[in-house]
Amino acid sequence: MYDDKIINTMTDKVKELLAKYNEVCEQNENLRNELVSVKAQNEAKSNQIMRLEEELKNKNMESEDIVKQIEAVLGK
Repeated sequence: MYDDKIINTMTDKVKELLAKYNEVCEQNENLRNELVSVKAQNEAKSNQIMRLEEELKNKNMESEDIVKQIEAVLGK
């Protein structure tokens, strides 16, 4: 009788641990998927930033060329 109570208690505890383990595994998988998604977004943003920096560099060079042309026309 006493052994049955211990076995039932142990069985219940093992079931609780397994349920918590499965829950944590699911959370871990969700976090892993979120991490992959965030890394992809980060890569896309990094590419966009590099493209915008290159565009800005080109626009700055164009502006400098225009200023030089204006100065040349004005004789400076």
